[in-house]
Amino acid sequence: MRYYLIPILALFLCTRGSAQVTQPEPVAEKEVISIDRADELRMIGQGKTQELVGNVELSQDSIFMYGDSVILVGEQQVYAYDNVTIQQGDSLAAFCDVLDYNAGTLLADLRGDVVLKRGETELYTQRLDYNLATKVATYHNGGRIVRQGTELNSRHGYYYADAREVYFRDSVVVVDDRFEMRADTLKYDLLNEKVYFLGPTVIRTDTHRIYCESGYYDVANDVAVFAQNAQYKSGERVAAADTIKYFGKDENYILEGDAYVAEGDNQRATGDRINYFRRQDRYVLEGNAFVRDSTQTVTGDTIDYNAKQETYSVAGGRPRVSAPPMIVVADQLNSDPESGFSTALGNVIWQDTSANLMIEAENARYNESSGYLKATGGIRGRPLLTSILDQDTMWMSADTLLSVRSDSVDTQGDTVRFLSAYNDVRILKSDIQAVCDSLGFNTVDSVLTLYQNPVLWQDTSQLTGDTIAILFKGEQLDRVKLRRNALVLTSPDLVFFNQVKGKNIVATFDESSLTRTDVVGNAEAIYYIQDKVGAYVGVNKTACSSMSLDFLNGAVRKIRFLDAPSGKMDPMGAVNHDAFKLEGFRWEVARRPRVLGDLFGVLLR
Repeated sequence: MRYYLIPILALFLCTRGSAQVTQPEPVAEKEVISIDRADELRMIGQGKTQELVGNVELSQDSIFMYGDSVILVGEQQVYAYDNVTIQQGDSLAAFCDVLDYNAGTLLADLRGDVVLKRGETELYTQRLDYNLATKVATYHNGGRIVRQGTELNSRHGYYYADAREVYFRDSVVVVDDRFEMRADTLKYDLLNEKVYFLGPTVIRTDTHRIYCESGYYDVANDVAVFAQNAQYKSGERVAAADTIKYFGKDENYILEGDAYVAEGDNQRATGDRINYFRRQDRYVLEGNAFVRDSTQTVTGDTIDYNAKQETYSVAGGRPRVSAPPMIVVADQLNSDPESGFSTALGNVIWQDTSANLMIEAENARYNESSGYLKATGGIRGRPLLTSILDQDTMWMSADTLLSVRSDSVDTQGDTVRFLSAYNDVRILKSDIQAVCDSLGFNTVDSVLTLYQNPVLWQDTSQLTGDTIAILFKGEQLDRVKLRRNALVLTSPDLVFFNQVKGKNIVATFDESSLTRTDVVGNAEAIYYIQDKVGAYVGVNKTACSSMSLDFLNGAVRKIRFLDAPSGKMDPMGAVNHDAFKLEGFRWEVARRPRVLGDLFGVLLR
């Protein structure tokens, strides 16, 4: 039942004073409160104030108010107590213990266990200022909003009901099943379920912590953008960037602008952009990419890095891997976790700093843990090895170069490395040059062994045999061992050739030239005799089981026979020097590398 008490009371008072009613002058229409129901009505202060008690219902257009006790001052000011409710339209309701409301300004002051509801959104506070005209509610003594399992608390709050937006300021705390958030200032877009960070903000979950000073979080889709001094921490792993984007369903992060990720003392990754796939513990770094783990450092324009397996794929910007003592630079680098091997493609540069070796190639397959390397391709399809020996450079090229690092060390404590090359091997150094079909080298005894049709040149000397072993003393050439079908040719002028042949020969060198040959087994020698001024006197051909020859500047200085020799000396004019050759004689000057380009060009055989 609706009671129109004000008009009835006015009529009653007028009939008592006079039988004739004077019509009042027209006045401007103003907002008034209608009393729709009350159990009791009491007049206070000559009727200007009314006290309504029990099941009170008031209305003003589409605004309805309910309470146990109401004081109505004039027709506009409402004071309501106990079980107070304000209903605005069909979507917004407010509940409180005490209400102070003015119909002219449409301003409401709600106090005591205040609840404001719209749809699935509920606002709780002890005091709320609510403008029913603009549908803006504010609180300044602490409040919280609850929506679909998410709770937001703050000291100050500004709720725009029509826009479905809430601003939280000072001591903001957001609690959700998935996270907890603390902030200075937040904006909550209720319609789109987005939280905007408007100041320093910290987000915590069971596994990680995020800090930023700007950005937003899409609660429904579990997607976020953290900006301005964005930081991330999970266990020992920390990350930072100008902006961090988070995709919760896939557990992916995108870090943009001066991005870095670090874990413990060893692992670190930096780049202009880092994509982190948390489930796979995998990073894709783009732009000035850098990765360091417990065994290696990787750089490049783009790096795809698996942190669990410490494997990578690198491209652009001349990728580089440093796993001391190994360093690899190439156009593209890839590692295979199943095989443990990596591949380098395009302009490959591989170094072993412990062995002072560098290999340049087009392609390489290598293993960081074992130090294994297989290099192919390069200049005219041939890889190039460079080694520094005694402050001098030795170059070597072949169709294929192989290198393996041993787990053992030599007497100086250096890592032992084994090197091999095959198919058309060529060596160039200032004091020696060599060619062969294949070779092997190890740093334990510094022996370089040449196989299959090897030829070694030293100054004016040429050495051949089925196998040639080159021994270094320190980093200097010391001795050469020629095994089977050994032949040493020397010449002071490249016109007449001293020839020493035997089953095995050991040739000894000083810093500049051949000084001695020791021949064992089937020894033969043709040597030219010169006087003190270097003029040729004659030529001697001798054979015995073993002999030793001393040389000076390519000429025979002394010869020793270890058993009875057979032979004779002929005058220079009595010999056909072109035909006066030992079996197997060949002066292969056309095969001799003279300059670096000869290691890649066509050499005559």
